[in-house]
Amino acid sequence: MDVKAWIMLPLAIGGTAAIAAPRTLLDMNFDKERPAARAQMGAIHGPAGEERLPTVDKGTRADLDNGVVQSGCLSPPSCLRVSMAPTTPKAIKNKIMYHVWSHYKPNPGGDAGPFRIGDGKPLRLQFAMKLGPRYDTPVHQMIHFQVFQPKGGPNKGKAVPGVDAGGAILTLRIVPKSRRVNKSPDVEEFIVAVRNAKAQKLKTFDKRDAAVIYRGTMRKGVWTRFTFDLLSTRQGDATGGRIQVGVDGRKVADYRGPWGFAPDVYNVSPTMGLDLGIYRSADATGYQTAFFDNVSVSR
Repeated sequence: MDVKAWIMLPLAIGGTAAIAAPRTLLDMNFDKERPAARAQMGAIHGPAGEERLPTVDKGTRADLDNGVVQSGCLSPPSCLRVSMAPTTPKAIKNKIMYHVWSHYKPNPGGDAGPFRIGDGKPLRLQFAMKLGPRYDTPVHQMIHFQVFQPKGGPNKGKAVPGVDAGGAILTLRIVPKSRRVNKSPDVEEFIVAVRNAKAQKLKTFDKRDAAVIYRGTMRKGVWTRFTFDLLSTRQGDATGGRIQVGVDGRKVADYRGPWGFAPDVYNVSPTMGLDLGIYRSADATGYQTAFFDNVSVSR
């Protein structure tokens, strides 16, 4: 199903009014966390208060301490810092991602807590993000936020030739070196992109790619506030819905179209997670540090 078909869906599953997020189930400013320990990937406390370590891929090297720090924060005293150095040899990719809203652990809200593909229940994610002063433009891929739909799971779907189903189905990505337009060393360009059966790859990192719904800029060392209002719905064999994106209080994108994969069609899980951090290609050069603060989830 194409974007035009989704736009024409009735109000109940596509809508013309703003997506309403009913109540806040997670409000995290990291002020109750322990500061990061040297040479460790620091833990944070999940929505249920439990300790959660980040997912770290083999071959990933930290630059600065990863975890909660007490300097340079938007709302002092504490915030989350994620920092990466050039990859070790033979690594496939690099990742330090914190599960803000888990796809496999309990979340607050009872039946309303899990974020499931096609459930028709609104979810609002808000967070503030700052790029560190030493932030090298990535060579290839760089993700700082993702809605993650795992492969496999308790479903009836199967592998479909030519479709890489599951994984990062909504992302906030930094534009790589070869696709930059703004050449200022003080600015990084970013995109918000979806994935579905017809939007698999990124080539131009702008709206010539079917996946890209917004492209903007972030100034290094300056906090940027993001809001994602998400609605996952189902129409026939396709999943999609509405995605509204806000940057510093200004709505910059209002997308209605396909995103994600139906579990009874593809070999994917119905439950999705929300992750923040650094997830990039295995780059032999480049240092990146990002800070996160004031994270909230409403359902």
